[in-house]
Amino acid sequence: MLEPSIQLLNKARQGHYAVPAFNFHNLEIMQAIIKTAEKQQSPVILQITPTYLEKIGDVAATAMARAAAKEAKVPVALHLDHSNSLSWIKWALAHGFTSVMIDASTLPLNENIAYARQTVDWAHAHGAAVEAELGHIGGIEDGQETGTNPNMGLADPVEAVKLVTESGIDAFAPAVGTAHGLYKLPPNINFSLIDTLSSLVNVPLVLHGGSGIPDDMIRKAIEKGIAKVNIGTELKVTWAKAMTEALITEQEPWKTALKVHEEVGQVVAHKISLCGSNGKA
Repeated sequence: MLEPSIQLLNKARQGHYAVPAFNFHNLEIMQAIIKTAEKQQSPVILQITPTYLEKIGDVAATAMARAAAKEAKVPVALHLDHSNSLSWIKWALAHGFTSVMIDASTLPLNENIAYARQTVDWAHAHGAAVEAELGHIGGIEDGQETGTNPNMGLADPVEAVKLVTESGIDAFAPAVGTAHGLYKLPPNINFSLIDTLSSLVNVPLVLHGGSGIPDDMIRKAIEKGIAKVNIGTELKVTWAKAMTEALITEQEPWKTALKVHEEVGQVVAHKISLCGSNGKA
């Protein structure tokens, strides 16, 4: 069933677990996410970036995700991830996304707030929620890994309060030492910062760069107040490996899809367990 993102996040925050938010990059990955969430009785967030909307085809990708979410036997939200474009924000809201992320984190704070506030006005008029970012979450997007440098671009608590309060956003993604993509060195997460931010802002906190973070760190981040954990790269890597192996022996697309579903599903199930969202549907 398609449900509002903020409803899932608020329940997670109150219940001291996190909602796993999985980026989907094609049909097989999306199906594996939904199928596994149903088995685990877990709410999930399906999310996609503008880049993949362009690669897959915006209308097709959104249509299949919305249909899958509506037919799912567990709560599923549909989220636009990492958009720095207001045009994509408006497009997503018009096509039924239940939440959107405006990423203006590279801009000065006042401009970040202005973009977030504009997004909030549009999204709330559609009954959708807004996520915004503060600080620098590096990685494959710009060739930098915040996770290997604990002092690079972490969210400032004073600025965090200002952003959340003045923009009216519903979820907050602070830079706390993680990075997008797979880590070349162990991540150095600032747990005390998560703890501080959780006490200062009255909205769910989002952890970006969830792929490759050691299990104990994920659990500790959730204990400190994280209510949403983003996972993308691990699903892509698993899909590629499973598809490569399946194509050696199988030529029927549906048979290769079964192999992919099984392998990707194992990753999804593990992340659901880490988030503590199993049985929370």
